[in-house]
Amino acid sequence: MATSASEGRILVLLPPPTGMVQIPAGSFLMGSCDGSDPERPVHEVFVEEFCMDATPVTNREFGQFVKATEYVTDAELAGRAWEFNGGEYFRRAGLCWKAYASADRDDHPVVLVSWHDAVAFANWAGKQLPTEAQWERAARGGLAGALYPWGDEPPKREKCTYGSRSSAVPPTAPVRCFTPNGYGLYDVVGNVWQWCADWFSPGYYHDSPRQDPSGPASGIHRVRRGGAWNVIHPFRLRVANRAALHPSSCAPNVGFRCVWTARSV
Repeated sequence: MATSASEGRILVLLPPPTGMVQIPAGSFLMGSCDGSDPERPVHEVFVEEFCMDATPVTNREFGQFVKATEYVTDAELAGRAWEFNGGEYFRRAGLCWKAYASADRDDHPVVLVSWHDAVAFANWAGKQLPTEAQWERAARGGLAGALYPWGDEPPKREKCTYGSRSSAVPPTAPVRCFTPNGYGLYDVVGNVWQWCADWFSPGYYHDSPRQDPSGPASGIHRVRRGGAWNVIHPFRLRVANRAALHPSSCAPNVGFRCVWTARSV
């Protein structure tokens, strides 16, 4: 741990938690001209340095959180959650994250967690959910203007988990199965959608701040990014693709990862 004095304050520089990678401060072009209207206009954004989980949060990690805190998820409180089977979504009574967290799936991303559940985990871990800008900067892996984390080459099954058939148990893949992006992040796209901190607004890019934007002050839906195992169309796997979901939703194709920034005291 290093310390430095600045204007009467002590700046404490803490090492990042294990399992995270450093994303350098810098500017990038956020959005896309080739996508849907909510991705426009392309605009330059500067993001301060931060660290991000190398992988989505796994069943093992979420289980450790629940064991330590006795936390009860939104799906458990509601007594039901969304299942995707036979190509259709329907609410299944008694379904929650534990149903898909068997011992052989310890290293799979946790699913059936709401935005509120993700925030609770992040707070317990001393982290936060990423802003949409942090997520996109990290997902790009240092590649300027590329469509996907690996470049402009269309997705293939060797790149990420997508286009999988629905089943009683979500066909997610264990984390770290595929090559990481340029920053060392795994499963940035595919496998599971990932919650972001921001409220979603389709027109936000028109007046977004140019430094560390954190989304609208209010809204109905939260941002989700990255695509998932049941995504069929490759455009949803693009790093600029934006999607929204109600924060109380618990779906079999939605998980999350966290970020961490040094704090001053």
